This record gives sequence, structure tokens and C-alpha cells, in this order.
Amino acid sequence: MSETTGTRPPGSRTTLFEHALRLHRLAAAEPLPRDGEPYPDDASHRDRPEPKAPRDRRSAGRDAALVLDAHFARTTSLPGELVDAFHDVHVPIYPDEHIAAAAARAHGDCVRETGRWLVRHGTDRCSVTVGLALVAAAGETEDIPLIRTIGSLSNRFGPLAVHALERPAGG
Repeated sequence: MSETTGTRPPGSRTTLFEHALRLHRLAAAEPLPRDGEPYPDDASHRDRPEPKAPRDRRSAGRDAALVLDAHFARTTSLPGELVDAFHDVHVPIYPDEHIAAAAARAHGDCVRETGRWLVRHGTDRCSVTVGLALVAAAGETEDIPLIRTIGSLSNRFGPLAVHALERPAGG
């Protein structure tokens, strides 16, 4: 059976998590070559400029937190709705107080589910980064393999993965 022809959405269909797993299988006991780069979403990021980081670093995650607040405010929200929600906002790769506060304002189970889904199924580094930040805020011990796997793509995800692993389980 062949795939239906037609217009495909921009970007890769390979999740970053699958990308990391594939690289681990190729180099099981070694660090990932080039820290896992290039990522499957490189083409979509090459064609569009990254949102600029704010001059005041203390406000770095504010816009991403606003997107999360709007998402978590809707009781019918699904994690997949955030897949492309962070393209036009700056997403910090380090722990961010605004994103952590948005996670704290939402229901913990919803935050955990959303973060896990974005890390496992996200095909774009922006949403996967936010997903990892949510897992860091609300994750549990069972999330350690997930965190380690995505964290192996270390240039982009290492700082948040380390933060997530340093936090006590459950927040």
C-alpha cells in the first residue's frame, strides 16, 4: 500500500525522540555524533528565522508561557495542538521561571501528559523543548528514560534534561 499523494505538512515526520533512539542504536555506548545534529526538522528551521531572544533574559520564556496558559485554560485541549504553537515565540533551552510558573498554574496530570506527549511525538525542536520543560516541572521517576533519551541531543536539550534529572520526582 502506498502513501496518499498530495500536499504534506512542512517539516519532517520523524520525531526528535525517534531520531535520538535511532542514533543510540547506531552508536550504543558512545556519545552521539555531532550531539545528534542535524535534527530532522532542520529544513523547516533553516527556511525561517528563529524568534529573537528578548534583551531582558528574565523575560525569555514569557511568550511561550502565554501559549501554555491559553492551552491549559481550555479543558478540551489536547497535547497535539501545541505541535506548531511555538514557532513564532522564543523558546529558551534553559530552565525558565515563566514556563515553570505556567506549568504550576495548570493541573499536574495535564502538564505531565502534555510534556510527555510533546517529547515523544514532537517533530519540531521548539515544541519538544517546551515538552521537556513541562516534564522537568511535573515529571516523575518513570520519566527518567524519556529525559535521558531526548537529553542526548545535548546541544539543544541537554540543559533542560540535566535540570529535570536534578529535580526531585514529582516536581
